[in-house]
Order: sequence, then structure tokens, then C-alpha cells
Amino acid sequence: MKSILAVVLTLLISHHAMADGQAEYKYRQGVMRTVGGQMSSLAAILRGQVHFANLKFHARGMADLAEIVPHVFPEGSGVKKSEALPDIWEQPDEFKKTMEKFVTAAKGIATAAESGDMSAIGPAMKSLGQACKGCHDNFREDADR
Repeated sequence: MKSILAVVLTLLISHHAMADGQAEYKYRQGVMRTVGGQMSSLAAILRGQVHFANLKFHARGMADLAEIVPHVFPEGSGVKKSEALPDIWEQPDEFKKTMEKFVTAAKGIATAAESGDMSAIGPAMKSLGQACKGCHDNFREDADR
């Protein structure tokens, strides 16, 4: 009986979570703010402004977040007041390719940072910036529009 109740509760909770676009949107906002924070931290470190010893931790954090990001745009989470363009859900194959580039680039900066090889870190950071820009250019509303 306990296992049946557990299954029913799990199904109800997961259905509610999937059906609540506003909750998904708020979660997505938090994840994306964290991605932005990691990016800002990486940039500050690489400009030589702060804590070079923390580079690998922020790079690993970015790589870990990148594994989550493709999943924070479920169908039904395109709420009215959002920077996410409908193209995310209207062009899912294109969006998936963009997300794959981001995940690959985030793993690349983590690998480069872990190695400590400055000749690899710069290009890896550039690749990560391009991956972020690619998504922002194609799937995020410009704040000036």
C-alpha cells in the first residue's frame, strides 16, 4: 500500500511540476542568473582582477550548470513576461543544437581550467562566450526591443 501511495504522489507532483509554466519559468530564471554569475566570475578572473586560484571551480560550476540548462525550457514554460523567444519551442531542433554547443563549450572551459594551460583557457573562454551569444542572438528577446 505504501508503494502505491508513493507512486501516486510522485505522479501527482511530477504532473503538477510539468504543468506549472510559471514555476518552470522562475526556476529557469534562477538557473540562468547563476550561469550569468559564473560567466561574470570567469571573465573577472581571466582579466586578472581576482582569485585566479578559483578559476577551475567556476569553470566546473559552469560545466555542471550547462548540463541543466537544456532542460529548463520545457514545453509550456514560455510565459508572457519572459526573455525566452517562442522560437525555443517552435524550432526545437535548432535550439537543441545551440544548447549542445553551449554544453560542449562549458565542458571545454572546465577541461582547460583544470589543465591550467593558459594557451587553452583563452580560446575555451572565447568559445563559451560565442556559445552564449549564439543562444542570446537567436532565442532570447533583446531587452531594447
